Amino acid sequence: MFDPRLTEEYCGLAGMPWSDQDASGELAAMAIGAALWGFYNQIGEFGSNVTKPNFIGCQYNYRHLQWLPESPVFDKARASGLYVRDWQDVICVNMLGRRFYDETGGQYIANNHNSIEDYIQGDWRNVQRSKYAPNNWLNAALAGIDDGHNGGGPIWAIFDSDAVAREGWQPQPPARRHRSRLLFQRQPARRPRQEIVMKYQRVPMPPANLEETVVRYNSFVESGVDADFHKPTPRHRIEKPPFYAAWVTPVVHDTRAGLRINPACQVIDMSGEVIPGLYCGGESAGGFSQHGLARAACQGYIAGRAAAAAPLLETGYPDRPDISKLSSGAGRVSAVR
Repeated sequence: MFDPRLTEEYCGLAGMPWSDQDASGELAAMAIGAALWGFYNQIGEFGSNVTKPNFIGCQYNYRHLQWLPESPVFDKARASGLYVRDWQDVICVNMLGRRFYDETGGQYIANNHNSIEDYIQGDWRNVQRSKYAPNNWLNAALAGIDDGHNGGGPIWAIFDSDAVAREGWQPQPPARRHRSRLLFQRQPARRPRQEIVMKYQRVPMPPANLEETVVRYNSFVESGVDADFHKPTPRHRIEKPPFYAAWVTPVVHDTRAGLRINPACQVIDMSGEVIPGLYCGGESAGGFSQHGLARAACQGYIAGRAAAAAPLLETGYPDRPDISKLSSGAGRVSAVR
């Protein structure tokens, strides 16, 4: 519902497999009439709702989290992955074995400090002073292959043994588990048709496409110019076996669209009325740009105070609280709102 491009292959949600964020709370609330809120916070091309991974060859590839063999959930994670220090060391291809963007490119434009030169607080003319130069690696990866499907499909990082040496990678357990179908290795004599096979790869990758892509990219290294996607001075040929294909599909980081709430963290229904006794905070709540533990702690505190101050109805559910009586809590409510 948040973004129709996010189909089943975007299965590496940040925090999993430690915490399986399956939206069960939101779905339960919607079943009794709760409204959703803040969809644009999710699909707007800013922030970190969907991210370009920095770990490749593993399903749970969020850039700030790596699962190591000592973790109690490593049997579910199955692989630690390989951290990419320099995107010059790989090329990224879609299901058809075609490049789609400059590998060194960023994900989305972020609302970072000093991202607009000569920024003046509250001045609508800030946009006129900004240079439109979007980072669109994610949009390109999510674009798909024009086969009638919403999802972009698996994205694969292609590299050779020279790249492994430059990056200092160890492309064997625990970086990957056997039969994980997230990191493939082959010698030149072995055809990749039977290797890049896994449940999210809905069409076979034509071996000729991948070979043509690598040959063309190597020519860009020779000329120093990426004629397709303007990667800055391509540096490294892909030519020394064994060769690798590693899962580098975008990962969902968090949600900033969820249940609609009021300043007391009470859930609102489709008619704009409070649902008695139902509270929500953290990343299950929509309409906020903040995320993570700070948001969860603040909104949990607000919801707890509001619930404690609410009188009980005959049904046993708390009535709508008078947040004006929450004294210091009211100020925190306003600050979060």
